[in-house]
Amino acid sequence: MRKQKHHAILLLLQAAEPAKIRLIISGILIFAGSLCSIIPYYTAYLIIRSIINKSFDIDDLFLFGVYAGTAVILQLILSGTAMIQSHKAAYKILFELRVKLAKKLTKIPLGYFENTSSGFLKKVMMGDIEAIEEFIAHNLVDLFSVFFIPLLIFGWLATIHLPLALLCIVPVFAGFLLQRIRMHVERDVFHKFFKLKAKMNTTIIEFIKGMPVIKAFNQSVFSFKKYKEEAEAYSGHWIEMNRKAGGFFAIYALLMDLSIVLVLPVGGWLFLKESLSLSEFLLFMFLGLSLTRYMKLLVGFGSNITQISQGAKALNDILNTNEMPDGGKITHLNNYDIEFENVSFGYGEKTILKNISFKSLQGSITALTGNSGAGKTTIGRLIPRFWDIKHGEIKIGGVNIKNIRNDVLMRQVSFVFQDIFLFNDTVLENIRMGDPAISREKTIEIAKKAQCHDFIMNLPEDYDTRIGAGSTFLSGGEKQRIAIARAIAKNSPVIILDEATSYADTENEEKIQTALSVLLKDKTVLIIAHRLSTIKNSQQILVFDDGEITGKGTHSELYTANKTYRNMWDMHIDAAEWGIKRN
Repeated sequence: MRKQKHHAILLLLQAAEPAKIRLIISGILIFAGSLCSIIPYYTAYLIIRSIINKSFDIDDLFLFGVYAGTAVILQLILSGTAMIQSHKAAYKILFELRVKLAKKLTKIPLGYFENTSSGFLKKVMMGDIEAIEEFIAHNLVDLFSVFFIPLLIFGWLATIHLPLALLCIVPVFAGFLLQRIRMHVERDVFHKFFKLKAKMNTTIIEFIKGMPVIKAFNQSVFSFKKYKEEAEAYSGHWIEMNRKAGGFFAIYALLMDLSIVLVLPVGGWLFLKESLSLSEFLLFMFLGLSLTRYMKLLVGFGSNITQISQGAKALNDILNTNEMPDGGKITHLNNYDIEFENVSFGYGEKTILKNISFKSLQGSITALTGNSGAGKTTIGRLIPRFWDIKHGEIKIGGVNIKNIRNDVLMRQVSFVFQDIFLFNDTVLENIRMGDPAISREKTIEIAKKAQCHDFIMNLPEDYDTRIGAGSTFLSGGEKQRIAIARAIAKNSPVIILDEATSYADTENEEKIQTALSVLLKDKTVLIIAHRLSTIKNSQQILVFDDGEITGKGTHSELYTANKTYRNMWDMHIDAAEWGIKRN
């Protein structure tokens, strides 16, 4: 826990580095404001001392009132200015942390996302970074005050009566120690809490995405077993954790406010023994109360560090995750032939591809087919290095893709996936993907080539219509044509189609095929498909089975010589003629 907390503090300090000047200014202002907050206590002490010593004058009361009022006004001005500065700094840090995390996620191999839930990533990007912002905006700048002000007050009181000064702070230190002991003893409980919270986030996202299925089968929230189990586990752990902590919180709260209870009788006893003057006793009552307040803030500072350490560690772990190596130097390719040489690949212990070798020439279409899970999609995603292989070589234009600079490699490859993701943005931006070099006129020209223009013009605001989550609905075929338009806009020499016609109905299929004919012209094309009719005319068809290539050739060659392909084709034809028949 201590090492983890140490890492959390370092991460917070590193995060605060870009705005350190603003934060230092804010801290100094908070410190000055805190000094001002002590002045009213001290003026009250001076007034009472004057009354006790019978040296009180009505003019003194007015003067002390001016001092106290000015101090209060200064405190408000200084604290308000400090809060404005600290929040500006914190939101700048919040923005930069989220951008830094987003950039990092784009550089991490896709294998990371196979083993990391979206709920966990959402928690880190939203909740954990938000907590860090809260810490920097408030706690970090308060550190100037909560550390130095108690030292000043304690030093002053200690010069008057050291034992009584110690009595002011001992209960608070005891509370702090009790809190540390609890955090150490229950660290596994806290770890489980954060783990359950991440799982809850994942389940909530899954529940929302699965809402159409839940409603279609007339299921309630409690019949969605996973949601119910995760909700019960989270709430049960939370209730049990707080039930066990009830006694601790009672003792902790007592210790935090015990100082004034102890100072009152002990200070009174010392006064009666004439070891302490009445004015000194009153000073302890006034400043001792202020000291306790700042000591509680200091304890809270440590508590907040502990609370956010899990989130800070999770963020730090992501930022330190190994990125896809980019040691490539080559920025220009002479051609765009794709070649796999004895490639083997797997996720963890699971082997997906076994000694794969083939070549796809520039300007040709190579189709990959086979049963689900045979490794076809993996082939497509290895080409732009979504993952790195450990055995064999993948080449483009005779160059190992590891020797090509990553950004250059990504520009050479365009994808049209089966599941199309649309950003919650306009149609225009979804096609040109934020590239300002593609004008509106050029985007419209691309949309026409992709057979999108007609349905886009029927949308409420044509190219300015927002699509994606929570916006205008597009059919599966329309989404695929938008994806094809994206690929045309990118104009990469290598095109990978992953079930690109899976949503095509009778009306859409012809338009999608027309759009594809524009997209695929003179490109090196890999088509991953189960619908064999869409790949029948490919120059080369590869048949995959259990991670291996079991057949290679044209449609006619494979139908004659490859039993697996022949069976697949016959089943495809039977399926095309299938219909519901009445007995």
